[in-house]
Amino acid sequence: MQHSPLRLGILGAARIALNSIVPAAGRSEAVEVTAVATRGGGKNAEARSAAPQAELFEDYDALLASPEVEAVYIPLPNSMHVEWTTKALKSGKHVLCEKPFSQDAAGAERTVEAARAAGLTLMEGFMFRLHPQTLRLKELLAEGAVGEVRQVMAEFGHRLDDPDDVRGVGGLGGGSLGDVGCYCVSGVRLAFGDEPRRAAAFGQFAEDGADREVAGVLEFDDGVGTISCSISSARRERMEIVGTDGRISLDAPFRADKSGGSLSLTRGGETTTESFPEADPYLAELEEFAAAIREGREPAVGPREMLGNARAIDALLQSARSGGAARDI
Repeated sequence: MQHSPLRLGILGAARIALNSIVPAAGRSEAVEVTAVATRGGGKNAEARSAAPQAELFEDYDALLASPEVEAVYIPLPNSMHVEWTTKALKSGKHVLCEKPFSQDAAGAERTVEAARAAGLTLMEGFMFRLHPQTLRLKELLAEGAVGEVRQVMAEFGHRLDDPDDVRGVGGLGGGSLGDVGCYCVSGVRLAFGDEPRRAAAFGQFAEDGADREVAGVLEFDDGVGTISCSISSARRERMEIVGTDGRISLDAPFRADKSGGSLSLTRGGETTTESFPEADPYLAELEEFAAAIREGREPAVGPREMLGNARAIDALLQSARSGGAARDI
């Protein structure tokens, strides 16, 4: 069992599952997709084409009951993450849940407690955390390349023009923080290497409650991080980390897997730039998930990270919905 591939089931036939996770598993010796649940309809044919060797289920509970499935990947709409992760854990399955795991801190806490009580692995699908560019960024920060971090600015935005796209539907947990702002929160927290203590934000909301635009501030013991996210603007993506002795700028901090990225370090009046080729962070994510299960350890984006991000996002949303009043985290 220690060296056998992890038998993975997928709940739902979302694009990210069929276009990214299934192909990545096909390139890995550590994971194999053995089952997909689609709830029927036209998704059956898409799932069969993407994963021809997998068993198809038309019911999520039936897949969770299968003894052939060791772990599940959950790419369902945000509002369903906590519910189906909890059901999967109760079925004895390890869980890799797509980001954001939860925008509700209390829900995240209950689920993490359930995973720990059951001795099961729980991981959030922030694949950028395993990209070579992010790993290099962590090295530089650990080495003190910019001194002590004082400010971090992160922004990520794009346009969602399809009104039926679940990423922008308020009733399904959609919105700019859930779609792209969660990356900014994760990046800011990574840069500080700590958890924020307060949050404040302003936002623009659609009639269904989805946040279309959010600008927020996270207060840390040693500095502040600002985040800007949107699902109704032209595409933009960047992050800058400013410390006591220098700064690091990234032109594609979260989706360097699409076209490569670059990281520039400015210190002492000199700037050096490192470039990173396209990579497959989904493959790295799956292999980290499998390794954590086999080795009985917490994964790179495990419960501590999941709770930290959920608490910060929850506070930002509460603040934005209440006219910018600061919230303790």
